[in-house]
Amino acid sequence: MRKLLLALIWTNFIIGIQAQTVLEEIRQNPVLSSSNYMAYPGPLQKKLTPAPKGMKPFYISHYGRHGSRFHSKPSIYNAPYLTLSKADSLGKLTPLGHDVMMRLDRIRKNAEYHWGDLTPLGARQQQEIGKRMMTRFPEVFQGAADIDARSTGVGRCVLSMENMLLQMLRINSHLNIHQDATHRDMYFLNYQDKPLFALKKNKASIDIIEKYKERYIKNNHLTQLLFNDSVYVRDHVNSIEFGSQLLIVAAIMPGTELGKEVTLFDVFTIDEIYGIWRAGNVYWYVGYGACPVNGGVQPYTQRNLLRKLITDADSCILQSKTNVQLRFGHETVLMPLVCLLDINGFGVAVDDLELLEEKGWANYRIFPMASNVQFIFYRRDKNDRDVLFKVLLNENEVTLPLPGSQAPYYRWSDFRDYYLKKLDAYEN
Repeated sequence: MRKLLLALIWTNFIIGIQAQTVLEEIRQNPVLSSSNYMAYPGPLQKKLTPAPKGMKPFYISHYGRHGSRFHSKPSIYNAPYLTLSKADSLGKLTPLGHDVMMRLDRIRKNAEYHWGDLTPLGARQQQEIGKRMMTRFPEVFQGAADIDARSTGVGRCVLSMENMLLQMLRINSHLNIHQDATHRDMYFLNYQDKPLFALKKNKASIDIIEKYKERYIKNNHLTQLLFNDSVYVRDHVNSIEFGSQLLIVAAIMPGTELGKEVTLFDVFTIDEIYGIWRAGNVYWYVGYGACPVNGGVQPYTQRNLLRKLITDADSCILQSKTNVQLRFGHETVLMPLVCLLDINGFGVAVDDLELLEEKGWANYRIFPMASNVQFIFYRRDKNDRDVLFKVLLNENEVTLPLPGSQAPYYRWSDFRDYYLKKLDAYEN
């Protein structure tokens, strides 16, 4: 009875998170429209479901995205600024348009030579995630527990790893840590699957993304606020691109120190923000989700990572010591991994993309800056092979497409069998 009650409570929690429409959520918090640029919100679930009686955590397997960063290239900051600057030189801006241009100039100068760099907030995000991991599962971090940390060679990822590890050492200086950032690990940390990547760049995929950009993005109010000549806008400004470029700069600002002083969200209406987000959501689903337009196979770009997660777990389960494996990479890995695992139904195949949000597929629920997937393993003692585990997405418990009256806890053997068969079926 208790197991059934816990399962019902957890199911209601998941339903509650997704009950609000995306428009309602963005209206309450426009920053959600930032998608993959959104600063990490921290866990929504403050109290985790207790483990079944007698089961204690002994192993954690993690894949995490780097923390908040600057945009990766100057052109992202420069594009909307140059559009406004050219109009300003011709006397085509309103006072607000000129003000926004000056804000953009300040923003781009602040970001100069920081392209793609981890921000101070990004460092703190990783420290806080590491601290919560140790606080929630102290049994795994006792004494000289072994921690193996791996990162891609990108600076923001390496620094994300370093910040989490330093925080862990502040709490327990006896931890036995091994860390690395080598090209030898790239086959699972950030695998570049050229054949599958080519599929998402086919004509059908590109056409449907463009179709939804034209359908959803309406920036007439924005251009009227910033420009004083509608004919000039018609002839010289691509309003779809300009609005999207401006919102992308707005989106990353809360992850920077300057974001405490400067915002760009205020020049958009909620409908404009929501429209740009919807087009972006379609882009991410077509490119990284199980979208039928390109065969529904994009999540399999992360088959190497999933096999590595399974192999490493099988090895660590046989060991008597506690272990933690930390892996640091990118959203273009984490997003398809979540879809491949079908966490919270994110592996859904949606033919009619108008129904994407109705099916619960909203990108900001998956991969903000510092997003992470954690597998937490439980057993009764070191000889127990009937291992249970649960998965956390961004530190919140999730559901998996597996049998389990104890959800969010599942049997590792069930997971292993289900996903190895899934991978084998694809590869065959």
